[in-house]
Amino acid sequence: MNIVLHIERVVLDQAVLGDERAGAVRAGIERELSQHLRQPGVIDALRGIGHTATLPVVPMATPSSPLDRLAPRIAMAVHHGLNPSGARSGHG
Repeated sequence: MNIVLHIERVVLDQAVLGDERAGAVRAGIERELSQHLRQPGVIDALRGIGHTATLPVVPMATPSSPLDRLAPRIAMAVHHGLNPSGARSGHG
């Protein structure tokens, strides 16, 4: 199975972007999330979700240093929101 991931629009507050460019963050989210979705077992877990118009709220990791980029943190939050482990928690 192939997954094609394309993010048309990302809306972020300028304060969240800091010195990062919005286009670079969007491309980085696509790249990072694609890597998460390639992990073994994720595709099978996602098949059980079906159509998803919205995701639960998942907190984004706080940067541990000023060099932590935004895209990997957003991608991880989306990944957790999809919860590909198949174990839906009551959080969010």
